[in-house]
Amino acid sequence: MPHPTIPYVLAAPGYLAGGGDWEHLTEWLLRGHGWRDVSTLDQHTALASPDGRLHVALSRRAAWTWSLRAATSHGQDWAALLGAHIPVEYVTELVNTMLRPALGHDPDVLGPLHAAGWTTDAAAPTPTAVSPDGLVRFAEETALSPTRGPWHAACTVDGHTWWTAAFSTHTPPGVVAAFTRGLASDDPLLRMAVGTPLYGCGPYTRLTQTLHGYDDEQAQLEARITAARGHCLAAAPPPSSRRAPRTR
Repeated sequence: MPHPTIPYVLAAPGYLAGGGDWEHLTEWLLRGHGWRDVSTLDQHTALASPDGRLHVALSRRAAWTWSLRAATSHGQDWAALLGAHIPVEYVTELVNTMLRPALGHDPDVLGPLHAAGWTTDAAAPTPTAVSPDGLVRFAEETALSPTRGPWHAACTVDGHTWWTAAFSTHTPPGVVAAFTRGLASDDPLLRMAVGTPLYGCGPYTRLTQTLHGYDDEQAQLEARITAARGHCLAAAPPPSSRRAPRTR
């Protein structure tokens, strides 16, 4: 049965586009990467990687909607807490970074923001970047130390905070940098026209009509799931060529 036609728009900047369809992350992990559903009664969805090292939860009851948990290669636990209106595309890129091997060097967390024209708040006590429209602040919460972080971000429009993001101490810089790359990107995000822009964000949000819609979104999701399955199969070790011992 064809899905009813729903108007869509392209919204920019992405950090004002709203959360989007959370199934674009959860279905990608469940069907594409073989994650397990470990949900409990107090969580809307909780997923764990096949090896149990990585965790992603979506809670409708908590002030923080998304939570990511893992451990570094040195066994240090870390977590990221991400608010409801952070685009699911940003969260997906964080999880995608969690899935990849760690880089040999730590990326510059604030580099993508500075390259995109974000400014430095010289009056802030710790490194702080501010978006060109002044709506988003991204800051390191503590003074520089051998252990970077924690980091904190907030999007505030006319006194109303639409979302916050917090990355604990020991969060891999690559994961935090994946978030700042999302913030820095000027690429518009596909959203349903209904509910866009977020209340009060109209003067700051650029909307463009598009012919893309629900079916296109689903096709893109299925393509990403298929690609993830292919990647997992390619990365899987070959079956052992040793024969099982014969029994009498």
